[in-house]
Amino acid sequence: MTVAFACALAAVVLILLPAATLAAPAAQDLESLQAQARQARAEVARLDHASQITVEKYNVARAELDDINVWLVETRRDLARAQLQLDVARAVLGERMADIYKNGGVSVLDVMLGTRDFTEIDTQIDYFRQISQADEDTVAGIEALTQRVGQLADRAEKDRAQALTREMDLREKRADVEDQLAQRQALLAELDARVKEIIARQARLDAAASQRLADAVGVDIDSINGSAAQIALVKETMKYLGIPYVWGGASPSGGFDCSGLVMYVYAKFGVSVLHGATLQARQGTPVPLSRMQPADLVFFGDASFYSHVGIYIGSGLFIEAPHTGDVVKVSKLDGRGCALACRYPIRLP
Repeated sequence: MTVAFACALAAVVLILLPAATLAAPAAQDLESLQAQARQARAEVARLDHASQITVEKYNVARAELDDINVWLVETRRDLARAQLQLDVARAVLGERMADIYKNGGVSVLDVMLGTRDFTEIDTQIDYFRQISQADEDTVAGIEALTQRVGQLADRAEKDRAQALTREMDLREKRADVEDQLAQRQALLAELDARVKEIIARQARLDAAASQRLADAVGVDIDSINGSAAQIALVKETMKYLGIPYVWGGASPSGGFDCSGLVMYVYAKFGVSVLHGATLQARQGTPVPLSRMQPADLVFFGDASFYSHVGIYIGSGLFIEAPHTGDVVKVSKLDGRGCALACRYPIRLP
């Protein structure tokens, strides 16, 4: 009996021993996988932040290129108008010179000798002076127009050179964004399947947390202190929750980046803002962070360059289009490093 029990116990120990020795490595493997997942998430976040900055620089460069192209069109239009005026003035002067050549010049003496009634001599001399002054004005006008045409031509050339430079800058920034997104995609593709699952699980938890915030806002939105237009703008923005982030995007069908979302929503409330966080910051009226109201814009970065923008809801929450791989969602403002809030003269549609 004792021998049998001892044999049975030994068999159980032999069976359990491998399981015990495997338990520690399994825990170590899990810890290692979690560490890899944290590292991967940190690297993805770094790439997202770098991409976000580059996207906003791209938006600013694109807006500036659009402005330069508008100025170039206007300058060319002004140049064509000035050239036409110059051609007309030269034609008038040419006709006058031809007339003088054919008929001979007229002097004050000619007027006096040709006048039969000396009571009209003042009128004749005044008429002569008007003709002479008109000729001088025509010559002076031609000189001024010639100078104007030259200035406009120089400006057109300068604007064209600036446009070419901006276009090259735009291509470089676009290439930078695509390179950063490619790095992000390559990083995610190379991850171990188990690490991917850990990251995906965390993403689901983040999405659930964002949805809870959105649901809470949906319940309390009417109790937020704000004007009818402000509340309407917040509600309008919330219609686009869940729409994917797309860099350069500015429509529900094409996706949104952060400033594209603002541009699209604000246009519905009578405010035209440019596509770019920094440009939008310059268009608004700054307000203290402690006195923000619903529909105010919140900016992240510094006065020289704002890399991100969102729409404030109230109660410390805001709506944002964060980065590639994410969607338009509700987030907490606390801890995000908001640097500026601006207000705009919105009105109900």
